[in-house]
Amino acid sequence: MRFFTTVVVSLTAVYGASAKNVFVQVGGNTTSNATMVFQPAQIIAAPNDIVVFNFTQGNHTVTQAAFGSPCQPIHDTNVTVNGFNSGFRDTVNGTAVTILSVPITPDLQNQTIWFFDFNTCGQGGVGGINIDDNSTATLDGFIRNAVRLNGTDAQQPNSTASSSISTASHAPSPTTSPSGDNNNAAEHRAILGTLSVIPLIVAAIAL
Repeated sequence: MRFFTTVVVSLTAVYGASAKNVFVQVGGNTTSNATMVFQPAQIIAAPNDIVVFNFTQGNHTVTQAAFGSPCQPIHDTNVTVNGFNSGFRDTVNGTAVTILSVPITPDLQNQTIWFFDFNTCGQGGVGGINIDDNSTATLDGFIRNAVRLNGTDAQQPNSTASSSISTASHAPSPTTSPSGDNNNAAEHRAILGTLSVIPLIVAAIAL
């Protein structure tokens, strides 16, 4: 806990006395609701504030991401951005509490910063700093992206496509007749052959 206090105080000194610390608890109720892994998940921080992610429960990460790729480190999708990544922080039943401090530098003041937890992202374990209320990129949308692209929904086959494939696999080939039709055709040919012989027999008797 002494380390925690020292780090926060030193960062405040660097970024100015007016800066405040904005705390986020990491490792909330992930058993029944993964969206609670970050509390709060939506954060408002002014320039020079320091967002302090406080790892208190479980084994989680806080990793910066892009809105369209919610469960991938942002550097993997945009090499020009070196986002923050805590790595896994195993609190060992709450006894190994650690922090990750993210200073909101002036160049970040007009940007939304998205982040996720590797272990729960596919179930909605994500969050954002300074989300623009006037933008279509919302926290709810980020959660939906995470679940749609990386959760259990992403593993389910398209029901319409599966139905079409199933129906097509049972349809008879257009170039192949069923066996019953083949038998009927053979019978028809045999009858026609017999009928064609009758005039010859009648002619022979007349002679």
